[in-house]
Amino acid sequence: MNRLPAHSSPAPQLTSAFESVPPGDALDLACGAGRNARWLAKRGWRVTAIDQDPEPIPGVLCLQADLEDRDFGIFPDRWDLIVCWLYWQENLLPDIAAGVREGGVVALAGKTTGRFATSLANYRSAFPGWIEMASGEDERLAFFIARKP
Repeated sequence: MNRLPAHSSPAPQLTSAFESVPPGDALDLACGAGRNARWLAKRGWRVTAIDQDPEPIPGVLCLQADLEDRDFGIFPDRWDLIVCWLYWQENLLPDIAAGVREGGVVALAGKTTGRFATSLANYRSAFPGWIEMASGEDERLAFFIARKP
């Protein structure tokens, strides 16, 4: 499995959008080595990180689950933040939208090329009426950070 080093920096789009957001309950889907989960936990978020092969992360509840097999259920109105960074699984988007509490936030990103390519338009269509905090797309990455009204 291709993992980032545990000390790898969190996504800059995420850090700039969340620098002043008060902490709450966060779910990091397909967390990989946990770079975003670590950053959130250091800022006081109560983080649950999900991956097929999770590595232990101090201060984070790490759970093993195969998202493609739907091994982990996202309960409605449970999370203040759901992060799904550099993982694209379109059929998860409705569960992610439902899983965020009113006023909560999603932070999503995917590659714009290759077999699992996505786009900013895909994110916007899955979260109509959400208030965009930050978004963008280039030849490598599409990202969407938005608050649930």
